[in-house]
Amino acid sequence: MKVLVTGGAGFIGVSVINHFINDLKYEVLNVDKLTYAGNLLSLESVVQSPRYTFENVDILSDQLGFVLNKFKPDKIMHLAAESHVDRSI
Repeated sequence: MKVLVTGGAGFIGVSVINHFINDLKYEVLNVDKLTYAGNLLSLESVVQSPRYTFENVDILSDQLGFVLNKFKPDKIMHLAAESHVDRSI
């Protein structure tokens, strides 16, 4: 199974990606803009996996289409969000 996860460097995304890679053996593409909420250090346990890829892409940009066409995911899990109150208003 190939899964694209948006916001994969965030709190919830890190847990989901770790589960997909370590427990379910999925191939995962992590698409994250890496704002204040993203932390790639939290993904150290999967970064060496051949089933893990990271793309520093804003999901609002045209780059997302290229990433989708290249990876061709079976599923997409959308976790990208601005959750800080000042940024979500």
